[in-house]
Amino acid sequence: MSKKPRNSDGTTRPANKSQLLTNRTVLARWVEAETMHLKRLGMSYQAIAEHIVAVVRGQQKAMVPFPVDIPFSDEYRISAQAVHAAFRRGIVRVPNAEAAEFRRLDSERCEDMFLSLQAGIRKGDPRSIEVGVKVLAHKAEINGYKAPARVEMTGKDGGSLSVETSKRIRSARASALCEETESGEAEHKK
Repeated sequence: MSKKPRNSDGTTRPANKSQLLTNRTVLARWVEAETMHLKRLGMSYQAIAEHIVAVVRGQQKAMVPFPVDIPFSDEYRISAQAVHAAFRRGIVRVPNAEAAEFRRLDSERCEDMFLSLQAGIRKGDPRSIEVGVKVLAHKAEINGYKAPARVEMTGKDGGSLSVETSKRIRSARASALCEETESGEAEHKK
């Protein structure tokens, strides 16, 4: 495969021509910027997709300046999955300061959720407690202070398990399971 010169959207170009910023690239960057802005406001990917389609059709106003000279198809559509992909591409492009802002915003949202669960937690509601723990775990993961879970299986003296030991353990478990099943069937027949 030859290394041909490419435009910003990946299409090939003649080597003696300068690189072009194509309409597809401008449109993709606008979708990324609009998605990032709306995600900051807390909208879902599906709602953002519907908003972008409405902006293209002239039914709603864009949050980010709209590229004026870029023609859109009358049947332009975008899915929630494509909006998510645009968000992922956009978050990679943003400086770390903006990524930190998203982290701070998500942390604030988690704190608001936890605050709204406080009444149920104080009353001892198991569901509120369970959700509160999940919110705190999510916040810890966002902020990077959740310890990674690491599980190691070791043999004698902290060494690795041998294949024989592993096979013996499996056969012991299988025979114990068979015994439980047989004893259950015997009790059931009585």
